[in-house]
Amino acid sequence: MSTIARTASAHPALRRVRDGYWRVTAASGVVLGYVEEVGEGAGIRFRAKRLFAATRIAEVGEFGDVSEAVECLR
Repeated sequence: MSTIARTASAHPALRRVRDGYWRVTAASGVVLGYVEEVGEGAGIRFRAKRLFAATRIAEVGEFGDVSEAVECLR
């Protein structure tokens, strides 16, 4: 089995849409979905939402770390 080297550009990128809401894009520029900050204080979570079509978004789950939420949209 071969190992593929991962570069920084291979990771999904976050772009802030508004406070607590980010667009997640692939290195190619394709929009993968969105991450939304939910909760307050120590209870902050990050909700990942997958974009399936221009008008169809499905919630994937909530995570304790923004990088986990982004990774699930990869």
